[in-house]
Amino acid sequence: MKKRWIFLSILLIFALSACASRSAEQVMEIPAEAPAYEAPAEQSKDAYNESTGAAGVMSPEETSERLVIKQASMRVSVADPSQSMRLVMSMAEGMGGYVVNSNQWNSMDSSGKAYAQTSVTIRVPSERLDEAMQKIREMAADAENGVLSESVNGQDVTSDYVDSQSRLRNLEAAEQQLVKLLESATDLQYTLEIFRELTNIRSEIEVLKGHIKYLEESAALSSIAVEFVAEASLQPIQIGPWKPSGEAKKAVQALIRSAQKVGTGLIWFTITWVPFLLPIGLIVYLIVRGSKKRKAARKAAAVDQIQAGPKE
Repeated sequence: MKKRWIFLSILLIFALSACASRSAEQVMEIPAEAPAYEAPAEQSKDAYNESTGAAGVMSPEETSERLVIKQASMRVSVADPSQSMRLVMSMAEGMGGYVVNSNQWNSMDSSGKAYAQTSVTIRVPSERLDEAMQKIREMAADAENGVLSESVNGQDVTSDYVDSQSRLRNLEAAEQQLVKLLESATDLQYTLEIFRELTNIRSEIEVLKGHIKYLEESAALSSIAVEFVAEASLQPIQIGPWKPSGEAKKAVQALIRSAQKVGTGLIWFTITWVPFLLPIGLIVYLIVRGSKKRKAARKAAAVDQIQAGPKE
């Protein structure tokens, strides 16, 4: 009779673990010396929640609101991107959120002029997401066209959250059953089998608690990624009226300046380099001239030798 009750108790534990998407690695052998354990009667919902209240989780029936993780992104033109970034960082902290990251760099327009650009990612309480985005819109230099782009994406994780809670409750129930069996076990092998299974279940419980906490925190704080662009960098290039007489005058002035630069260069070259280059040039000229004379003399000597050769 004792063996039968122990066998039924362990089957109940394995069934609870299976509900948590896990099964035992092997079937335990029940020794004859193992003490009997009577399976507890079915607990009421209130009593069960009281025993697992440390986890701080809710049942699927208690989850009345959807759990949604929201992420927003904005691109705004402002007068001073650096100052706007600092204002957003201060706003996030004032709302009970925090700054995830921030960046600042320079970009150039078509004319080569550099403008500052900044980006910042913040997290604020989800219930204040709309308020935070409205404050960022008000930073725009142009009230109508200052917000260049804006988007809000949401990920509904309610099913994952409720399923994780259910799995956690099942695992915690299995944990309690194993603890009671472990307390009453007397056989060494039987005790080791229960302890190994209890360790595995507690490891899964910790993983589930971490996942549930991540979902709760991600849904509680929404993220906003903002990029600030200098308004001046978005202004179109101004093209003034064309004046041929003015352009001709500018061209003549440019020609005169070029001629002046060429003349100035020649003057500097003559004064600074000619005194040094003239002796060098004279030496090179004498060497080349002497070389040519020697070649001409050797050529004339060769011709005379040919002409003075033996006569038939």
